[in-house]
Amino acid sequence: MNTYKRESVKENFSRAADYYARHANLQRDTAGRMARALEPWQYSVPDGPVIEIGAGTGFFTSHLVKMFPGHDIKITDAAPRMVEHCKKEFSGRERLKFEVFDAETADWQEESNALVVGNFVAQWFKDPSAALSKMAASLKPGGFMLVSFPGSESFPHWRKYCLELGLPFTGNPLPDVEKVVVNLSMGPFKVDYYEDQSSESYEDLYSFFRHMKHAGLATSFTGKRLAPKQLRLLNDHWLKQNDGKIVVHYHTAFIAVKRDL
Repeated sequence: MNTYKRESVKENFSRAADYYARHANLQRDTAGRMARALEPWQYSVPDGPVIEIGAGTGFFTSHLVKMFPGHDIKITDAAPRMVEHCKKEFSGRERLKFEVFDAETADWQEESNALVVGNFVAQWFKDPSAALSKMAASLKPGGFMLVSFPGSESFPHWRKYCLELGLPFTGNPLPDVEKVVVNLSMGPFKVDYYEDQSSESYEDLYSFFRHMKHAGLATSFTGKRLAPKQLRLLNDHWLKQNDGKIVVHYHTAFIAVKRDL
């Protein structure tokens, strides 16, 4: 049974802000890839406000402020210390506002935003498909939305080895990319997407789980945990099957939405 823990997500990310800024390399790399995906649209975005959701410590923000200097940009995150970090990082820049903002529960004014962006954030929503559709509805005619997130096909080896050993898979459920795309396509939008693979390597399973905890990524929606003996068993099996390395694979979706004129 899945139990959504909205406040725990916020608290864990707030505590992790300093570590996240230094060590969340996957999120940093994904921000760069998302920025490259946004470049062809750079001069097509209509006049009007730009909002970034789930900004974290500003990995994507650093690209956004360079690409859209003529727009009013609101940088948001649900975790207060993440917003504080962005304020310090980007203070003194014109036309920037910062706000603690829960993108899923907030009221979004329809047809008000020129651009909505969110890097590696939708997996933390209770209902990613519904939340992203609500955000898309806030786009002005001709406006764009670009988001990235790890999809449900992530962690194939972790899942496989748990199944082989008869152990519970303790990762959170991740968004179904097809469901998100179909739901968005039902509105007055053109939707494009692509998916790719990325990975991170660790010396053992304990290092992977420590990184997740320190980066604020360990909030569990399933309540499942491995006992110490089970953890040792999974660690040893994974290392044996993978040439002495723990390689964690992410199946990342990039979804681009344009509202019809």
